[in-house]
Amino acid sequence: MTNSLVAEAGAANESTRGGRSVIDGAFALLEALADGSDMGLTSLASAAGLPKATAHRLLDQLVGHGAVQRWSGRYRLGPRVFRLGQAWRPARQLRAAAARPIGSLAAGIERGGFSLSVLDRGQVMVVTGIGREIDELVPLRAGTLLPIETAAGRILTPAEHPTHLAYDTGSWLPVSCVAAPVFTPSGKIVAALAATTFNRAGLGALTEPVRRAAAMVSTNLARLSASAS
Repeated sequence: MTNSLVAEAGAANESTRGGRSVIDGAFALLEALADGSDMGLTSLASAAGLPKATAHRLLDQLVGHGAVQRWSGRYRLGPRVFRLGQAWRPARQLRAAAARPIGSLAAGIERGGFSLSVLDRGQVMVVTGIGREIDELVPLRAGTLLPIETAAGRILTPAEHPTHLAYDTGSWLPVSCVAAPVFTPSGKIVAALAATTFNRAGLGALTEPVRRAAAMVSTNLARLSASAS
């Protein structure tokens, strides 16, 4: 067997060992870095569930492709991941549709955080948001994954799909939130707009502003979709 065939055989064995492919391993590393923190090799390999040698090899490849950056022996997400994420068409349209409504919410309400989320593999993924003091507990920025138990998750879960509003009063963190659905022009729920607050008693005051903002996002999304067609 030639050296090249030996290398290919070894790569194939490693790619399937434990039922995980090379791509699975690479994405596990990227997911471990998704919160924006810098991590060392040992902790990163542990978080991704990979042998240290495998993690090191995959990270070298990811660094070479610009998906990961290495600095002083630590790793963080690279600019290529950001660029590819920005190019995701649904998120780009949703961010554009939500920019003014979420900005108006933040300007009109002194405290609390506001976010627009979609469903991603059974979790709530923030597409855009303004966190303010909520960021101290959970960052409401693009890419953050939230539990399905949130008010936004209740809007987005197919089994529930409230057509108006959903609430959560602290099932996952010491915060309360209210969410309203964002619809496509065909009437499908595509996202959830949520307001999050530490003040449970003030949740009721957020209900109508969130409902109006979500309706405005739906209207803006319809206009963007029409102009793009």
